[in-house]
Amino acid sequence: MHAGIRHVILAAVSMLMMLAPATAADDDEKGPLAEFYSYLPAAPDIHLPEFSIPFWTDDLKKAKRAYKNGDYERALKLFRRASDDGNIVADWYLGHMYSQGVGVPRNDAMAYSYYSRVAEHYDPEETDPNRLRITVDAMVRLADYQRRGAVNAGLQPDPKAAAQSYLKIATAYGHPAAQYALGVMSIKGEGVKKNPQQGLKWLMAAARKRYAPAEAYLGDLYWSGQIVNADRTRAVMWYILARESARPDENPEIFSRAEQIEASVGADERIEAEARARVWEERYPAGKVKAAGD
Repeated sequence: MHAGIRHVILAAVSMLMMLAPATAADDDEKGPLAEFYSYLPAAPDIHLPEFSIPFWTDDLKKAKRAYKNGDYERALKLFRRASDDGNIVADWYLGHMYSQGVGVPRNDAMAYSYYSRVAEHYDPEETDPNRLRITVDAMVRLADYQRRGAVNAGLQPDPKAAAQSYLKIATAYGHPAAQYALGVMSIKGEGVKKNPQQGLKWLMAAARKRYAPAEAYLGDLYWSGQIVNADRTRAVMWYILARESARPDENPEIFSRAEQIEASVGADERIEAEARARVWEERYPAGKVKAAGD
């Protein structure tokens, strides 16, 4: 994984000129594209080669259906079968299930293993944007483990190395989770030199992609008056947006915090916050980026 990340920047310029994210209609047809944050920049449409291993096989379709219906035992069986056939989408889902404890006991070692399998397929010269999007996403999640560590996976926290990984991925691909991580780490001086203003820029970049944790973090900053001038209305605005972007099963704290903050302001402040949120949402619709399982 580390060797792959070192090659990201070398290939970034040529890749970014070549690749374009699929449209919403393509997402519905191809399946996996609807499951990952859209972070590759727009570029002219080009003819793409067929996958050597199909992304969305029958087992994966059945697995996703079972997953969305809450039949995690069946989903796990089908994802594992597809994983045994070498499908990296199945590996990603298995990593997600183990990292979140969905249908299985949370197991960071298993999650790390599955994400690593996906990341190992990273190729800086990959011409298929779908495969590139998934492998880069897995690399970000490995950097998350690098940052916080994982005892049962034998990983010690290494914020400095994680920051380097995030920076390369954010710079080359604009992944919102990497941008968010850099924002928080820059504000705290975690693994990087403390630079709150640069941190705000990274957070705003992630918020433009409607990344819920970044929106919530901005809400907390405006509520507390840390780094920015305290602004209760703006704080509520960001939490309204975060609540719309977030998934209750993955970010329950965002929903409870949003309810708490909204209950602490007056009606006029809430109305103004809602108006501001609508303006932001019109410019940066939440529907353009979706998380796994949507």
